[in-house]
Amino acid sequence: MSNATDRHPKAVCGNASRVAKEVIQSASTGDRESQRIIYESLIDRVYRTVFRIVGVSDAEDVSHDVFLQLFANLHKFRFESDFLTWAHRLAINQALQHLRRRKRNATVGLETRGEDPVSRSNDPDLKELFDVALSRLDAELRMILDLKESQQLPYSEIAEIVGIPEGTVGSRLNRARRELRGHLLALGWEE
Repeated sequence: MSNATDRHPKAVCGNASRVAKEVIQSASTGDRESQRIIYESLIDRVYRTVFRIVGVSDAEDVSHDVFLQLFANLHKFRFESDFLTWAHRLAINQALQHLRRRKRNATVGLETRGEDPVSRSNDPDLKELFDVALSRLDAELRMILDLKESQQLPYSEIAEIVGIPEGTVGSRLNRARRELRGHLLALGWEE
């Protein structure tokens, strides 16, 4: 019997949203090779999404939790939406749940996140300033800004991932940009 990559050599096609239906179904029954294919196609996007919400100190642990949740619930995926959107939603929910737990425990204040895996600038001072300002945004605004600016998703997909109306995405994105600019100015950034 051949493994999932032999059966589906182009299961991912370089695009995490194009994971083949057969690979997803096989992974839902516990096939390790299919799970590996899914993991490898999603890990960078999941980590980036989680990182933007929880910061560098917890991103790896929360990303791990996302995949535990994803594989435990893979049988619930009904192919009614894009697989990447479904996985994004799981990542966001897991990250927000982590923030709620952290806030309840009140042991960690607002932290300055470490180095962003997606470099924004060659200037370390500007990069640090940007990271601090970004960390001051509400988690949902930070997530919407990341989905649009870093991941370049359309409003319709952002709306589905976040669970808000498409028209609301634009207003929240404008609010996120306005607040980010305000935080940057308050931190001493000069336009």
